[in-house]
Amino acid sequence: MAADVDAYLADRFGATELVGPARTAWLAARIRANALLLASAEATQLALVAELSALVEADAVTELADSPRLPGSPAEEELIASAMVGELQVVLGVGARPAGRLLDLAHRLTTVLPDTLDALAEGRLDLVRARTLAEATEGLSTADARLVQDRLLAVAGSSPWDGLSPRSWRDRTARTVTRVDADAAARRRKQRRAARSVRSAPTGDGMAELVIDTDAADVAMVEQVLTDLAHTRDDHSTEGEYVPMDQRRVDAFVEVFRTIRDGRDLPGVPVRRVRELGLVAHLDTFFGTGPAANDPGQVRGLTGQAFLDPQTTREQAHTMAGTGATSLLLVDPAGVLTRVVRLPTAPPGGWTRQLLHQAVRARLDLGDLPSLSTDSYAPTVAITDQVRARNPRCTAYDCPTRAHRCDLDHDVPWPRGPTAVDNLAPRHRRHHQLKTRGLVATRLNQDGSVEHSMLTGLTVTTRPEPLPGYAPGEGYGPTATDNVG
Repeated sequence: MAADVDAYLADRFGATELVGPARTAWLAARIRANALLLASAEATQLALVAELSALVEADAVTELADSPRLPGSPAEEELIASAMVGELQVVLGVGARPAGRLLDLAHRLTTVLPDTLDALAEGRLDLVRARTLAEATEGLSTADARLVQDRLLAVAGSSPWDGLSPRSWRDRTARTVTRVDADAAARRRKQRRAARSVRSAPTGDGMAELVIDTDAADVAMVEQVLTDLAHTRDDHSTEGEYVPMDQRRVDAFVEVFRTIRDGRDLPGVPVRRVRELGLVAHLDTFFGTGPAANDPGQVRGLTGQAFLDPQTTREQAHTMAGTGATSLLLVDPAGVLTRVVRLPTAPPGGWTRQLLHQAVRARLDLGDLPSLSTDSYAPTVAITDQVRARNPRCTAYDCPTRAHRCDLDHDVPWPRGPTAVDNLAPRHRRHHQLKTRGLVATRLNQDGSVEHSMLTGLTVTTRPEPLPGYAPGEGYGPTATDNVG
């Protein structure tokens, strides 16, 4: 197989004299060049599909005008849509569903988001990112959809690998949609919450799945409790086999309901092993005043990010602050995290800006904050809290693993590198091993960004998602505007 590939590449592209790292780098460059050609071809294809669909629609309208609608027959709009899909199916030899999706995308990019289509043609975006943007803005007005488009294209970079990763692009799009039309986001959430549900379905081989659709913050809480319960279970089976955390979480979940069914007392839930941030919001959003008052809140603790409209964020944040400790994330003017300060439950009457500032200032003036470095190999609780607040996910490219399920890896190996916030990054165990074994080299920066040097010779930098209030277009972010929201 390898010889066949080499022969094909030599015949098509030459460069047979390249070997080792030089050939690896050449192949990576060829793949990237082809990705740009594919993006351009996909943009052309979408434009052609849009033009074809317009002509088919016009022909269908003409034909239907000469053929009166019979009682009980489908509406003309449905027939026209079916005709357009059917024509494209025959042209491309595809099924009805992909043909319909392609038609929808072509229409939206050519009429509502033409700059996105241009970015695809230029190779700044790939089809996945273009589709994500198109689908996420479907519920917005044309003006608001284009505002979201402008903010996303501003951070797109010169190519897909120069901008946000696919997962970050999707999260940033959802966040920006919430920021641009907060009222619509609140209405959608109300509708979704009214339709919250529990569904089950078999998955084969005697297995089944249970899907619960409810508030993101509640799901994050349930998952954290399951993790706490899982830590109390033996990590090896009676046969001596290792039981991964996911399996222990499932077993803990089932055991709770089996206990209720059998009429036994529920087991006590242990004290949390980690202190993970739940709902994160800017102080302006919390109080409803200031440049970031209309910015969304961010729910952490899920595999993907969830964003809440500012009104819902305020309601949930004040409830949480009244029932438990509050963490204040202190940042510099660029929004880079500098310190996590934990405060007790809100005083009677709730927090005010003045009381919060006084509480934080008292902690700072007294020097009543633990050190962010230690002489030991294992990080302290304060160091762990700070690292996970700065990097809530694995720092590898597009990895969704939450920080509390990652190793806290010394970027410069200990003891040559210190056990300190500036030298620790959360890494999924597999990514940790890739770095340890020399398959990728990393460099952690003070702002939490990580530069990765790959075996291909390419480099990529991952960055934490901006804290609420500091993304482009938000209250304190680049190109911030106070009249949007």
